[in-house]
Amino acid sequence: MAGSKVSKRIDQYVLRGKLRQEGFERWRYVFSAFNKLTGDERIFFVELYIVNPGISPKAAVLSQKSRLALSESDLQYALAGTASAAHANDELEVMPSYVLVKAGVFGANGKHMNKFLASNQFTFVRNSETFKAGDCLFGPASLSGTVLVSPQDLRVKPELLCNAGVMSWDLKYDRQIESGPMYNRKKTVWMPVGLKVLFSGSVTLDGQEYIVIPKNAGGYIDKSWGEKPKSPYFHVSSVKLISLITGKPMFNSCFALEGEFGGKLCASIVMDGVRYSIENRKIFRKNAIIHDCSQITDSIEGDKVHWTVSIHKGKFVIDIDLYCKGNQMFVRDYEMPQGKRTLLKVLGGCGSGEIRVYKKIKKNLELLEHASVRDAICEFGQSEEVGK
Repeated sequence: MAGSKVSKRIDQYVLRGKLRQEGFERWRYVFSAFNKLTGDERIFFVELYIVNPGISPKAAVLSQKSRLALSESDLQYALAGTASAAHANDELEVMPSYVLVKAGVFGANGKHMNKFLASNQFTFVRNSETFKAGDCLFGPASLSGTVLVSPQDLRVKPELLCNAGVMSWDLKYDRQIESGPMYNRKKTVWMPVGLKVLFSGSVTLDGQEYIVIPKNAGGYIDKSWGEKPKSPYFHVSSVKLISLITGKPMFNSCFALEGEFGGKLCASIVMDGVRYSIENRKIFRKNAIIHDCSQITDSIEGDKVHWTVSIHKGKFVIDIDLYCKGNQMFVRDYEMPQGKRTLLKVLGGCGSGEIRVYKKIKKNLELLEHASVRDAICEFGQSEEVGK
């Protein structure tokens, strides 16, 4: 699928003009792999996040950078209950500028590691449509790289905003089901490039090797770019569906929903080859998509987070219910391009649940499909100004 028109347009470096000074581009790859020794399955992700590359091409600048040691005058300001003008201005005016490679794993003991690079360590090779970020490669059909963060790194630089660990990957992939832009406005674009992707290869996490098997990898790829990531942020997606009517795996089915765009979601859903899409031209229609994310307490399994979506599109209704265990989720931080020590804090994990597709017949609903969903990526985020 790498040679399709969809791929040709999207597999490009898109930050141009003003977006190089105040903008972001984010690629996200999700896949599952099996522990070579134990057979345990885990869901991994690799991301490429480019922020304001034109501001500081020679050095990676983080707006969350730790404060320098206080001078005597700074200490006097602090004791007086005020901040020195110099430090106050520095904190307000620092804009992030870097290329970030983020890699990690969802589920119990989930974690993620960050590698920050100066934008001059990032290149895009147009002929091969490959992004190079240091020693990490992001191609239209392959991924490879390593991210290493030591405990000492975190002690010295808490602004790395991640966990300690090491992850390396060497992967090939093929996009089985693609999608065009679901949201495409001047300030923000979201595109689930690979609604269903077959990955193969291997991953090593903290010395443990995992094998990526194409038919079981459960792969997904999306891309977004613009002036800043959306807040609030809402995302659910999965490629692992089993029909509860026939009992058979649904290999030609998948879904991805994201927002919030004006309080609404966009969606690309494929059920047995039939596509249901809600794009930005339609999301502002009344009751096109109703969604919620809430915390519930289960007396047996403890705290959970519940994602619900109800889509009303023409003669069809699609309902999605997904649950994530609270102890199998963690927060990932993304610096906003506008700086001011503002983070998009995304709570995410892998969930399971059900999806139902109905057809409206007069005042009744006919059930067309009812499927179980597993290994769903479930995320919710809000921007927050921190470190004041």
